[in-house]
Amino acid sequence: MGPLWLVVLLLVTESTRAHNTTVFQGVAGQSLQVSCPYDSTKHWARRKAWCRQRDEEGPCQRVVSTHSLWLLAFLKKWNGSTAITDDALGGTLTVTLRNLQDRDAGFYQCQSLRGSEADTLQKVLVEVLADPQDHQDTEGLWVPEESGSSEGVSVERSFSRSLSRETSFPPTSVLLLLAFIFLSKLLAASALWVAAWRWQKLGTLLASGLDSGYDTDHQLQTLTGLRSP
Repeated sequence: MGPLWLVVLLLVTESTRAHNTTVFQGVAGQSLQVSCPYDSTKHWARRKAWCRQRDEEGPCQRVVSTHSLWLLAFLKKWNGSTAITDDALGGTLTVTLRNLQDRDAGFYQCQSLRGSEADTLQKVLVEVLADPQDHQDTEGLWVPEESGSSEGVSVERSFSRSLSRETSFPPTSVLLLLAFIFLSKLLAASALWVAAWRWQKLGTLLASGLDSGYDTDHQLQTLTGLRSP
């Protein structure tokens, strides 16, 4: 990472203070996890998306979005090296950038979709740092400093972890899905029981009617036989 790029990166980081942008820093070649909290009471049933901006104020091009059925939003959905998952009840949208590269640096947005429109949940600036293991001499390695000039900017460092250890099923969403499945099965079982009970009652009534008709006919035939000479 050259000195000129570092200067530009510092200037961009400074400019994000006035635009409520959260900065996430990751190491090249590793995974970066971005978390976007939101108001679950307002956005819980909406699809979510992760989009990229060419510049801070430019249009946002969608990269990946959650499943069309919001009940399945907790399932991780991939587009290339980018994954998205939504904890609708907990109110947290999580985006994973795997095998981070320099080209991944830039401005992004977490969005809540409503029809053809989109609400911005959070603006994000992704910074890609050089892997310290690639440098024999670490004295010249640039490390961002948290000084007074960065007040107002939320800086989060996320380093790679084993993908098998990542939580793919947010607990709240899983509980919601299980409750929905259980309730559906309970309603279906109740409907089947009511239908079976009605059929059984109808059969009993029909059987009683037939038996009653048989007894009446038998009595009439007996009386007729007795009166005949």
